[in-house]
Amino acid sequence: MGKRANPMAVKAALTYEVSEAAKALGKSPATIRNWIKDGLPVMASQKPCLISGAALRDFLRAKYRATKSPLAPDELYCLSCRVGRNPVGFAVEASPNTANTTRLKGECSRCGAVSTRIISNTASDTFAETFHFAKGADSDP
Repeated sequence: MGKRANPMAVKAALTYEVSEAAKALGKSPATIRNWIKDGLPVMASQKPCLISGAALRDFLRAKYRATKSPLAPDELYCLSCRVGRNPVGFAVEASPNTANTTRLKGECSRCGAVSTRIISNTASDTFAETFHFAKGADSDP
């Protein structure tokens, strides 16, 4: 189960047992118990453990916020280093991602692995000042 749980799937005003929280979030009860070990506050240490819906929402939001790594304007996300890095020579390949976004792809200056970043098409002029763009192989002519 690699999918993130939606914090809005639980009602803030309700309390949940471990099995109820697992069902509401589409996770296993073991996952909820692991979250309790990781710091999810419970209302009582006795069984059944009751979890406040508001506390569960706050815990999930904080957990997912901690995994974010904001990038500086001159960085791409290196898939190997798992941090933002400058591409070699600031050369990037631009290819359309969706109708409103473009994927920038370059080579990490530290390890040589693929580095990527998705930008808005409206912001491409700003990024063009920093990076040296080349059209991607799957882009329109």
